[in-house]
Amino acid sequence: FCPQDIDGNYSVNVIDLLAVIDTFGVCGDGSFKPAGDVDGDCCVTVADLLSVVEAWGNDCTPVGACCLPEGGCSEAETEAACLSANGEYNGDDSTCNSAACPDNGACCFDDGSCTYGMPDDCINLGGAFQGNGTTCDTTDCPIAGAGDECSGAIIATDGANPFETVTATPSSPEPDESQCSGTFLDWMGSADIWFRYTATSSGLTHFTTCDSSSYDTSMVLYEGSCDNQVACNGDSSGDTGCQSYHSEIDYTVQAGSTYYIRIGGWQADTGSGTLTIN
Repeated sequence: FCPQDIDGNYSVNVIDLLAVIDTFGVCGDGSFKPAGDVDGDCCVTVADLLSVVEAWGNDCTPVGACCLPEGGCSEAETEAACLSANGEYNGDDSTCNSAACPDNGACCFDDGSCTYGMPDDCINLGGAFQGNGTTCDTTDCPIAGAGDECSGAIIATDGANPFETVTATPSSPEPDESQCSGTFLDWMGSADIWFRYTATSSGLTHFTTCDSSSYDTSMVLYEGSCDNQVACNGDSSGDTGCQSYHSEIDYTVQAGSTYYIRIGGWQADTGSGTLTIN
């Protein structure tokens, strides 16, 4: 903010000094403000003259927060400098606190490998973003297709995730069926498959095994770890175009948090199907 830049050309120079001199001694009457009134007292005085002299040569180009393409935020950047760095300018006088720029994080791939980058880049490459600020050094990326135990859970992404439990084995302990009594979970030592999902955004998320060619599934949801069960479902009727009996769970997730989805079958039924997350 440069009140001494009277002509608005982003520089304090002789033009601004002349504006003070031209209106020296003029006071506004409430209906106008003299052009040379720098200090805002509605009169052009010696104080305004000295203020311009003191700010002589200052660069008054507006600055704000810039979201950087490699992640993070740079404060007090001009719009031109931000754009030349392929950044996203958040407006004059904006701050990094208000900009909420995305940050880099670990990106897991189906082969168990990990790269470090931006969320959109990770998703475009077919990876699963692990959250802002995560690193490959502290992230264990499981190999996709393992899935028989929670420790080797298949990476799940938003959308359709195919699975099969015919070649799977039962995991222990069995789910707590009291969380979804009356929905016919009826696990009974079912062979099961595990998915690991990192939420890409916060809010109510729909997990469903609706698939017209699939079997009678049962599903359990865990938050943060393999033993923190938060929801389960045997049979549901909220989706359309499904098999005779499918499972679905609606749960409020937090962006960057990890969730484990365990899929078995009613009375140990097995088959193939699709886990859809949206």
